[in-house]
Amino acid sequence: MKKSKLLGLLGLDKIIESLQNLLEVRIAMIREEVEETVAEKLAKVLPLLLVVAASTLLIIFASLTLAFYLTEVLGSYVYGFGSVALVYLVMTIILFLLKDSKALKKVFKDSMSKPTKED
Repeated sequence: MKKSKLLGLLGLDKIIESLQNLLEVRIAMIREEVEETVAEKLAKVLPLLLVVAASTLLIIFASLTLAFYLTEVLGSYVYGFGSVALVYLVMTIILFLLKDSKALKKVFKDSMSKPTKED
């Protein structure tokens, strides 16, 4: 009791209350800034993810179409689907051999940073 009366007389209770209010306002401002930043990043990343998903589906169905076409031309499912698989195997080997290439890393870095750069 004596402590609260002493704080009241010195005006410290109002100072403490003001500091608490200031702290609450600052925390609310930081929270809003974080939410705003996250919303901006999501607004940039989500369309990119949709493009990646659509591109993946395009590649899958184009590969199946090519495999069935080659099956007709070559007269065998093994040759048709095997040819497409061989193309992907060669692409994988080439990319594996080039994985430490500085030029390739620069291309990937540039392509990843462009969609997320701020205007």
